[in-house]
Amino acid sequence: MGGGGDSLQRLTATQNLLLGTASGMCTKCCNYPLLSWKNASQQSLPISMNPAVVYRGLPMACLNLGGTTAVQFWAVGFFQKMLAGDKKVSSSQQMTAAFMGGVASGVPCSLWELTMIQQQRFGGSIISAPMRVAKEHGVSMLTRGSLMTMGRESLYTMAMLGVTPIMQRELVERFQMDPSIGLAVGALSGAFFSATVTHPMDTIKTCMQGDVEQKKYTNIRGTGQALVSEFGVAGGLFKGLGWRISLIATTFFLVNKFKQGLVDVMFPEEEKKN
Repeated sequence: MGGGGDSLQRLTATQNLLLGTASGMCTKCCNYPLLSWKNASQQSLPISMNPAVVYRGLPMACLNLGGTTAVQFWAVGFFQKMLAGDKKVSSSQQMTAAFMGGVASGVPCSLWELTMIQQQRFGGSIISAPMRVAKEHGVSMLTRGSLMTMGRESLYTMAMLGVTPIMQRELVERFQMDPSIGLAVGALSGAFFSATVTHPMDTIKTCMQGDVEQKKYTNIRGTGQALVSEFGVAGGLFKGLGWRISLIATTFFLVNKFKQGLVDVMFPEEEKKN
């Protein structure tokens, strides 16, 4: 099965970057409406079915997921090599490497998501949206929500590049399950875990990045208190959870599916070695 659980360990840093970019961008083109509706739900904005509104910010979203996944693939591959060396990476090492890679990916991901959320709310281009934020509120505002993003991405990546492929591998090897069904089971299980655990961080981050003027949402603590005060714990911190579980489940499935399929096409010489 091409692109198995340790394929990132076998590829070079450049190959992991290219594979991550391609997998992430292909995935986001498939499930972008779920992200748009999730963000709207978290900010208590109306859910639009108008394609001109739903797909606003798609290029930035493709850059975001493509770039973030590229960083995740590169970082996870780096940490797998650091932890396992030339030996086959174990499940625990794969999980640890995925967690550490997620922390690293949260830094650029935060800026890209801030840009996308500002585009979804107010329009503008990939360049003009962050420039407007920096001009009106200072360059430091571009880092708004970064801590929440890093925390979210650490568990998100651990589930996507750790839990999901490990579950698929175990189901295929132990129960002779079809690889696609095994991947679907792993993706859904990983999505429920990561979406539920990280959703409060994602909600706080989304609200902070949508309100750079800080009219309603100030810092991390202030945003969390404002959401709980207005909507309650479940209605505030877990707003849009259903949309996010759907988004993450499809993302986990598609990213791993594209990874397993594209690695054979993009780097056939590497697969022949294994």
